[in-house]
Amino acid sequence: MTPWITEELATVDLQDKRLNQRYARILERCFEAPKSSLTGAMKGNAEVVAAIRFFANPKVTVEAVLQPHRVAALQRVQAQKRVLVIQDTMELDYTTKTKLRGRGPLNSETRLGFLVHTQYLVGDHRVPLGTWNTEISAREHLQEITSNHKQREFDQKESYRWLEGYVQACEVAAAAPGVQVISVSDREGDVFEVFVEHARRVTAQEPAAHFVIRCCQKERTLCPCDEELEPLKLAAQVEQSPVLGTIEFEISTKIQTKKVRGVTTRVLRQGRHVTQEIRARRLELKPPWRKGQRLPAVTLWAVSAKEVNPPADQDPIDWLILTSLPVHDFADAQGILEIYLARWEIEVFHRTLKTGCTIEELQLKDPERLQPALALYMIVAWRLLYLTKLGRECPELPCDAVFEEAEWKSLVAIAQGRPALAHKPTLNQMILLIAQQGGYRGRKGDGPPGPQVMWIGLLCLHHFATAWKAFGPTEGG
Repeated sequence: MTPWITEELATVDLQDKRLNQRYARILERCFEAPKSSLTGAMKGNAEVVAAIRFFANPKVTVEAVLQPHRVAALQRVQAQKRVLVIQDTMELDYTTKTKLRGRGPLNSETRLGFLVHTQYLVGDHRVPLGTWNTEISAREHLQEITSNHKQREFDQKESYRWLEGYVQACEVAAAAPGVQVISVSDREGDVFEVFVEHARRVTAQEPAAHFVIRCCQKERTLCPCDEELEPLKLAAQVEQSPVLGTIEFEISTKIQTKKVRGVTTRVLRQGRHVTQEIRARRLELKPPWRKGQRLPAVTLWAVSAKEVNPPADQDPIDWLILTSLPVHDFADAQGILEIYLARWEIEVFHRTLKTGCTIEELQLKDPERLQPALALYMIVAWRLLYLTKLGRECPELPCDAVFEEAEWKSLVAIAQGRPALAHKPTLNQMILLIAQQGGYRGRKGDGPPGPQVMWIGLLCLHHFATAWKAFGPTEGG
């Protein structure tokens, strides 16, 4: 068994020793060939049948599959100074999988599949630490999002998942005292109940994660608000604050999706040089009503990054971030923006799941089998990204700290020749060799290897190592 899998699943408990062993074997096979189908990743019909029976076992649930990974991830969390718990919802489109039960509408009644809401752990230097929790669900009807929205209890709304995600981040904070834990989300996570829960925990002296959330409701009213005067609005008040400094960066030309009044369109965003003015302000938000009662007011910080002189035919690059972290100067504001921009890591994670692990092509017909398989592939996707990031952040680490002898020796012998085996490569050199097998050319301006070339290269590495164990080593080699 591959050493990292043995370590990652050290605490696995499926209440059956044979199930534990089968779990490890399936994870190993899926990691060796992440882009293959589940049955294609297995070796022989016996393993295919065993994998199908494994996911059909009632003991194999999402929670049971993620349990040992969570324990291992927590150990990685405890070694960090600061950890981001990034939450987001991913759509899995199974419209063409007509035999799959339990599907629900996605953004239209004709697109069917599941919603996956995940809390993804990211440490220093954006190194991925693992999946903390995931919730896989399906809508019964698309209308349930908007129908009787104000009359329903908050825990019956889809926005409730963002509060649950924040509470999950607080669980991380409780399990890792001394580590700064920050819950990060995009505009969908702009839910007032999250702010209230943070304030309640701080007052009660309970473990409370900080939050960094992109603002969606910029027209919120501030306190105090005299009913006879024009109400003070959040975004307008921040814009009246002094400029703390400016930042500059380049954006590339790309096609973006944009939703206007429920209609999604594709628009071209031209590449350009962007200059943003940074402002920050501490504000008290007037609370909304929830079914006949008003929530308590909350105090937080708002950080604005507004583009200066954007092109007339392009949308400006503007961000308004709400946070519980204090922002006293330009350096603090820059730190908040860096935390928010790290939210992109969960987008990379989702893309790796969909493209690298092809989870939307799984042929399992029952949601009870599909969902634990999705949880297993989350571990595969994490490991792919972990190797990619680790090579960048710890380039001088010896490669055998991560890879087996058969892996690094077989790859070096094939890529550079047997004489090169006299010099063990560093981790970064090993990552580059793997990426080259996946098509990475390493030209000037290409940037570091990404997950796509890595998952292709790792498949080649597996074949090389297998051949090396069977035929490759010679005496002294």
